[in-house]
Amino acid sequence: MKYFLCFSLLVLLACSKEKQPEPTYISNRELVIQGVGNAVIIRSFLDLQNSVNALNEFANSYVYDSTNTQKLLTLRREWTNTVISWKLSSIFLQGKFSDDFKSLKCYSDANITAIEDVILSDIPQFDLAYVQTLNEASTGLAAIEYLIFGTNHGNADSVISTFKATGSRRGAFLRALCQDLKQRSDQLLYQWSIAGDGYINNFMASSGPERSSSLGVLADNMISTISIIKDDRIGAPLGVSHGTGQPELVESKYGGESITFIRAELQSVQQIFSGMRTTTFGIKALYWLLDQADARPGDVKLSTAIEAQFTDIFLKLELIKSPLEQAIVTNPKQVADVYESISKLQLLIQQDMVASLNFHE
Repeated sequence: MKYFLCFSLLVLLACSKEKQPEPTYISNRELVIQGVGNAVIIRSFLDLQNSVNALNEFANSYVYDSTNTQKLLTLRREWTNTVISWKLSSIFLQGKFSDDFKSLKCYSDANITAIEDVILSDIPQFDLAYVQTLNEASTGLAAIEYLIFGTNHGNADSVISTFKATGSRRGAFLRALCQDLKQRSDQLLYQWSIAGDGYINNFMASSGPERSSSLGVLADNMISTISIIKDDRIGAPLGVSHGTGQPELVESKYGGESITFIRAELQSVQQIFSGMRTTTFGIKALYWLLDQADARPGDVKLSTAIEAQFTDIFLKLELIKSPLEQAIVTNPKQVADVYESISKLQLLIQQDMVASLNFHE
């Protein structure tokens, strides 16, 4: 009987061991997609929502006291912070991702004639429903930029006088534009978050080696963003194509913050490599994945080469002490140096990085 009980116990133990689940294997690509999804993408949309909320508060404060210069300057600073947040998150709304998120051009060129026509129109109320019928050139961050910076090189007195000249309608339109941005940022966070539509789950589930996977789409968006920075943000106003500078083509025409926003767009790409949204927190991201593949364009690790190129670009941007539109006229060599450095980064990403990720068609 004793032997029978011992034998039965051994059988039970063996069966229990057989029922233990096998450890789940997570590939390096999955680790990167999960890390970027949770630590970078969701955080980006949270930051955008917080910035837009603050922008609404400061816009309301200024509209109720539109002769207060300090409140106007505070509103401008928060607008700059909001554009930075937009730049850091908009890279996740391009390419294949954009198929599921419509009407997301929050910083299109402003049509100031159309904006003034709206303000002077006989529309009784600037509510959200009305703002959403307007062309994108009359809404968004660029329209707000025009309203709070004006066309006189950011002169605060001239902006204040325009708000006084058109009475409450200019302020009402400013508030409506900010409320529209709030609805958009709330919607983006809801669509991506697990508590909402859960698009982040789709993003993390697509972790295969195909070019159409989330990692492939991210790679395409990074390449596209770097190309836009090089050709549109810097190359066009510098006159790379036709030899003559056109400083009026800079992105931040009224606020003079083009260099700040170029830096933010570069950081939107950099955060996917480093997994860092602050200076103290990092996760397994593209630098780590490239190191796991021992990617090297030569004797140096590809991750090291890319990181060094980012550093070089940021150092060259720091040397430009005036707004970009002025630097193009007074010191085009400095701007051209940034352009050349970004060109080198573009090659590292477009050729070496993509080849090292070994996508399958």
